[in-house]
Amino acid sequence: MAARLEGPARLGVIGFVLLLGVSPVAAVTPVLWTVGSLDEFEKGKPDGVAVGAMGDLALAPGLRPVKLPPLEESAEPFLWSEVVDSRGTLYLGAGNGGAIYRVPAGAAGSVYFQTGDLAVHALALDKSDTLYAGSSPQGKIYRITGEAKGEVYFQPEDRYIWALQVGPKGELYAATGERGIIYKITAKGKAERFFDTEEFHITSLAFDAKGNLLAGSDGKGLLYRIDPQGKPTVLYDSALREINAIAVDPRGVVYASAIGTESELSVPPLRAPQAAPAGKEPVPPGVPQAPEVPIPGIESGPTATITVTASATGAGQQAAGQLPRSEVYRIDPDGTTTVIWSSQSETVYSLLLDGAGRLILGTGEPARIRAVTGPQQSSLLARLSESQVTSMASGPGQKTFIATSNVGRVYMLDAAGAESGTFLSAPRDAQTVARWGRISWRAGLPAGAKVELATRSGNSGLPDATWSDWSPAYASPEGSSVTSPTARFLQWRARLTRQGTGPGPTLYAVSVAYLQANLPPTLRTLNIEPPGVVRERLPYVPEPDPADLAFTGIRVDADGARLGPSGGSVPEKKIYVRGMRAVDWDADDPNDDTLAYDLWFRGEGETAWKPLARRLGESYFAFDSMQLPDGLYRVRVDASDAHSNPGSDAKTATLTSEAFLVDNTPPTVQVTARKGSKGAAVVIDATAVDTMGPITAAEYSVDAAGWTKLAPQDGVSDSRSEAYTLSLDGLRPGEHTVILKVSDLLGNVGAGKATFTSE
Repeated sequence: MAARLEGPARLGVIGFVLLLGVSPVAAVTPVLWTVGSLDEFEKGKPDGVAVGAMGDLALAPGLRPVKLPPLEESAEPFLWSEVVDSRGTLYLGAGNGGAIYRVPAGAAGSVYFQTGDLAVHALALDKSDTLYAGSSPQGKIYRITGEAKGEVYFQPEDRYIWALQVGPKGELYAATGERGIIYKITAKGKAERFFDTEEFHITSLAFDAKGNLLAGSDGKGLLYRIDPQGKPTVLYDSALREINAIAVDPRGVVYASAIGTESELSVPPLRAPQAAPAGKEPVPPGVPQAPEVPIPGIESGPTATITVTASATGAGQQAAGQLPRSEVYRIDPDGTTTVIWSSQSETVYSLLLDGAGRLILGTGEPARIRAVTGPQQSSLLARLSESQVTSMASGPGQKTFIATSNVGRVYMLDAAGAESGTFLSAPRDAQTVARWGRISWRAGLPAGAKVELATRSGNSGLPDATWSDWSPAYASPEGSSVTSPTARFLQWRARLTRQGTGPGPTLYAVSVAYLQANLPPTLRTLNIEPPGVVRERLPYVPEPDPADLAFTGIRVDADGARLGPSGGSVPEKKIYVRGMRAVDWDADDPNDDTLAYDLWFRGEGETAWKPLARRLGESYFAFDSMQLPDGLYRVRVDASDAHSNPGSDAKTATLTSEAFLVDNTPPTVQVTARKGSKGAAVVIDATAVDTMGPITAAEYSVDAAGWTKLAPQDGVSDSRSEAYTLSLDGLRPGEHTVILKVSDLLGNVGAGKATFTSE
């Protein structure tokens, strides 16, 4: 079994301890599975645990579901928008029924207002906490003053209300589609076109520090800045299709996210909508209707909280010249624009500046919450089981409310850290049934902090009821023998705890050594090449010891030089060399072991196999069959992984070829001449006999002239013995010589002649 070491070199002492801790009876070296990097930790499921910039685990801030009974009774597939008023009350705009939910601080939520439309994509609050809501696809804006109390405040001709913002003087601005108009609404039913763009949709709004309105479009991906008098400029022209979210910090720095490419149609079709079936609604720009995304190999449980630091390009680094799926821009007051985050695999749906001034990204799929921590870096604050984080809102006490879609859920991210948390690794597939060695880890443990690990194993790809129970906790970082049963898959769980408000532990890396059960090699095919066909210019290695062979196997290149059996690569070009026979086979090993091959041959009617070649490193061998008597033979190949596995642990596989004919003896030909009758001057009679195979062709030549095909008397060349008759007329007087040349099935050529005198 081939040895394979995996994981970062910084593991150091852990790797050494693990190797010492594995019984040497099985393979030469165990496989070392190490989780100690950002990428490896991101594959697992954290719960109250964060992943640091260097790929370590620590206790994380809490993420708690917000109690909203109507969502539990009848799940909304989409939550599109949210705002928080001065008292900490959360309002949410939903899909399907166009409901608006209200969640008072510290209490359970309820339905607050029903618009009767399909979706509420926009919410806004004025200075007196009066709520405004924009619906689609009826294009209505509501002013809501209490539970079930509201009125249509303004209804433009446009069907989609994508965003609402309250201006410095209390006026309401509405971003719409299908005509890309921004309205300024000053009173009920009173509005003016504040900005009429050339785009079809304006999808996001925000005010900068100077009172200018910022607007993002779908189509060309333009970020507009519009002064209070309505004069627009383009602040940034994105290469992506849509500017879907905007955030502004107190210093005047503008952040904007862009999604989609020109080939992606991210907005609803520009026509009258059809009646939506139950549970469906028009999809807003940039938000796909994806199903809930499970995390393979992870058991269900409380919502995860995770903090990681990653490159701004995200997990899916784009190829040169390829546009990312999503980008986030920082635009400084002087107009300098920097791409601070991008990804090929994640899509940003919402932006928020939290109480600490960090830029928070709500992404998918699945739903993630990231904080931008610096140029080309972000921290993953939470990973949810839903598909998208479609909206975020700040609340008092540095609380952040998270709204998701597919399905609709509400969470609160609390800055206060937890006293304990767990992390589930992704299951490890050992490819075969494996024996587990030792589990070790490196951790920083302040006073009162603790790290405990446990394992479980099973033979299904996803942990289920067929898996073993969790083992008792392994408490020694230096290494403990894994007590989980032999199986194909293994998963470990880390529990981190701290004492009171003291510092928590840090887990840097976890390693598990295991030995795969050695499986035999696989031999799929064994082919005997046609007679004389060999590969050209095979690389040279020393020939096997002649004492190991019944006769000396050789290989021949194009110049006829002898070459020994080789373990190197073999060119595929083929040539013809009389008498040579070649054997090739297809083999592999499920453990990726190094294989060696022994070749054997046996004649028809024999019982014992004789060695043809030993310890070959490649799956090809050619030999000179001229050293074998004519007859039927078979070749057997034995594949062994003994090079990678000691003693009795080595496995072999065997495959035997079909019988093939060795025939190096040419046919015998007898030719006689006699005087013909009925006008024929001379008649040539000939017979050809082959000991092994049929005669396949015959040609004759008179007095060294060109060759002429000759058919046998029965008309078909298909027997080991054939007879020929040839009448020759019009010959000049004198001596003549007729040569008859015949070929057998394997290309051996025999000839005979007759000399006679013509009158």
